[in-house]
Amino acid sequence: RLGGFLRALVETHPQIETALRHGMSGWVLEQVRTQALDAGYYIGRPGDDDPRDGALFHTVTLTRFQYRVLAPAGWKERVHRAHDWRALAALPWIWTPPASAHHRLLSRRFAQAGAQPVKVAEVDQEQSMLDLVKSGIGLTLARDSTALAEAHAHALTIVERVTVPTELSFVTLAARRDEPAIAAALALIEAQWAI
Repeated sequence: RLGGFLRALVETHPQIETALRHGMSGWVLEQVRTQALDAGYYIGRPGDDDPRDGALFHTVTLTRFQYRVLAPAGWKERVHRAHDWRALAALPWIWTPPASAHHRLLSRRFAQAGAQPVKVAEVDQEQSMLDLVKSGIGLTLARDSTALAEAHAHALTIVERVTVPTELSFVTLAARRDEPAIAAALALIEAQWAI
């Protein structure tokens, strides 16, 4: 829906200049915090990890979805015995940098379980994470639709007993939400996502 949003923005507000940047959710949040970006997409809600961020950012939930834990082919019995996050922590994990949504979501789950995961690799690209799972290295998170497609295409194993619900959000600084360009973007993003 990015294309539709940008088309509507440039058609209805031609005076607004757009510049797109791609980065991990944590990076996007920091760019918005420092005003290097006016707004951005973020996985989760800023206040989930730091309650102070809840008031600092204006957040629009665009959609809710869930991540699944994806394991290598042939690991069905191995992960079947791992019935919760504490048990899953003992298995090898493909980890991500702190700015990654995967890092934040998994760190929260393992902290709640009082467990430290076994990290065997750290990667910063989803395709690399999936390639390592296909190679039999360890577990990773994948969005539900991606996990299902990869499991079907490569006989990978989806851990059935755990999910990680989250959401895709559009964020800006709360103090800036009424600035004309940002207010226009917020109105159009809500229209594009039928909120």
